[in-house]
Amino acid sequence: MPPSKRLAFIDLLRGWAVIVMIETHVVNATIASEATEGFLFQVLMFLNGLVAPSFLFASGMAYAVTTRRKLTSYLSLGAPLFRQLWRLLFILLLAYALHLPKFNLGQMLGEIPERQWLVFFQSDVLHCIAVSLLFLQVVLLVVRTERRLYQVAGITALIMLFVTPLMWGVDWLEAIPAPFAAYMNGLHFSLFPLFPWSVFLLAGAIAGYLFSALRDRTASDAGREKSAVGPDRPATGQHKIAEDRGGGFPVKRFAWAGSALIVFSFALMPLGWLYPTYDYWRYSPSFVLLRLGIVVLLCSGLMLYEERRGVSARSWITLVGRESLLVYTTHLLLIYGNFGTFNFRRWSNHTFGLEEAFGWTFILLGLMFALAFFWDWVRRQDPRWTKGIQWAVLAVAAAVFIWGPGS
Repeated sequence: MPPSKRLAFIDLLRGWAVIVMIETHVVNATIASEATEGFLFQVLMFLNGLVAPSFLFASGMAYAVTTRRKLTSYLSLGAPLFRQLWRLLFILLLAYALHLPKFNLGQMLGEIPERQWLVFFQSDVLHCIAVSLLFLQVVLLVVRTERRLYQVAGITALIMLFVTPLMWGVDWLEAIPAPFAAYMNGLHFSLFPLFPWSVFLLAGAIAGYLFSALRDRTASDAGREKSAVGPDRPATGQHKIAEDRGGGFPVKRFAWAGSALIVFSFALMPLGWLYPTYDYWRYSPSFVLLRLGIVVLLCSGLMLYEERRGVSARSWITLVGRESLLVYTTHLLLIYGNFGTFNFRRWSNHTFGLEEAFGWTFILLGLMFALAFFWDWVRRQDPRWTKGIQWAVLAVAAAVFIWGPGS
C-alpha cells in the first residue's frame, strides 16, 4: 500500500503558484498602462504566465497520487468516489458562482444582457480543473485500471495539444450552446478553455502516475535488498531515503523530461504554417510545451529540495498550497467583489505603478496567509467546527442571493 503522507513538493508547487497568482491578479487589476512598458515588465508577464500551468499541473499530480491510494474504493463505487465526485461538482458550481452576472435571484430572473451571460459561462481555471478531473474520473470507471487511464489521458493530451489552433479558428458560439462553446476556445471571454489548458492538468496526472510507480518500485527494491542482507543492518544513503519517504524521488528523470519538452517545443516552432490560424503566445503547441517543460523542471527542483532538505510542517508555502481553493476564491472576491459601493479594482482604476501594485500584493498576501492559518487551525479542532462553518457560510451566501438587496 503506498504511503498516505502528503508530498510536500506538490503543495510547494501549488503554494507558489497561488502566491504568484495573487500578484498577477493584483497587477492585472491595478497597473497603469504606462507601467506596462519595458523589458522588465515583459519578463514579469512571462513568469506570471507560468502560474496557471503550474497550478493545473499540480492539480493533476495530486489527483494521480490520491487516486493510486483510493483506487479500490473508486472502482468499487465506494463512499470515497462519491465524495470525490461531489468535491469536483462543488468546485464547478463555485467556479460559476464567482462569475454570476448579479448576486441576486430576482435580478438573475430579470433582463440580463447577452454579454453578461457570456461572461458568466466563461471557462476559468476552476472550470478547467473540475471538468478535466471529472473526465479522468469517468474514464477510470470505464477502463478500470490506472495504466489504461493514463494511456487515455496521454492520447487525449496529445490530440488536444495539436488540434488547439484548429479549435481556436472556429467561433463555436455559432455552432453549439454558449455553456459548451466557452470550453472550446477563448474567443468569448474564456481565459482557460480546455484547449489547450487541460493539457497541463492531464500531463500532471500522467507525471503523478509515473512518479508514484517509480517511487513504489524504488521502495520495493530497497525492501528486497534489506531482506537479503538481514533485518539488523541499518539502511544508508538512497535506501534510507526510500524507507523514510516510501520510495526515492525520480528527480533526474523529471529534470530530463522537462529539458526534453523545452527542446521539443523549439523544434515545433517552424510548424506554425500548417495551421490556418496560429498565435504562438496564446495557444500554439510549441508555447504550451515550452511552459510545460519549465513547470516539470520546477517540479524536479522542488522534489530535490524536499528530498535533500525536507519541508517544515509549519511552511507557509505548503499551507497555502493545501488551502489553495479557499485562498483562490477569497482573494478573487477581495479584488473583484463589490462591498457595498466599494470595489477594489474600480477604486484603483488602473492607476498604480509596479511599486504600489506590489505593495497591495503584500497586503493581500498577509490577509491570505492569516486566513489559511485560521482555517488550518479550525480543521485541527473538532471536525464539527469545520462542517458548521462551511454550512453557515453556504447558508449566508444562499440567503443573500435569494433575499439580498442586490446591486
